[in-house]
Amino acid sequence: MSHPTITLETASRIIAAGQSKARDLELRAVFAVLDAGANLVAFERMDGAWLASNDLALAKSRTSVMFEAPSEALNAPLQIGEPVPHFDHTNGGLLLMGGGVPIFDDDGRLIGALGVSGGTPDQDAEIARVAVG
Repeated sequence: MSHPTITLETASRIIAAGQSKARDLELRAVFAVLDAGANLVAFERMDGAWLASNDLALAKSRTSVMFEAPSEALNAPLQIGEPVPHFDHTNGGLLLMGGGVPIFDDDGRLIGALGVSGGTPDQDAEIARVAVG
């Protein structure tokens, strides 16, 4: 039995759409597309993008594929006196801020995730949503 997965062609199309949106916002960003097993399918860094964005884009993508949700959806508001949930020191490199979105096929099955880093978390989330469509 084969599992649904994202193709390189689809990943490249998503990254191209994301780069177009990043240029519209006058940002230079990094894009990481993982398959449903959190394996790297495609990775591109726009000229001039911050080097730190490499790791951030990968962590956002990994977070989205692992939880099958946008990375910012996992960032619950802080409550005074309550413990703060975080995953920033896990071996998996998860990151709970905007810029990661899961990618589903036409049947609603998870096939991967996109992680974007280069602007604010809100800008990264916007770029990722536009890229995935």
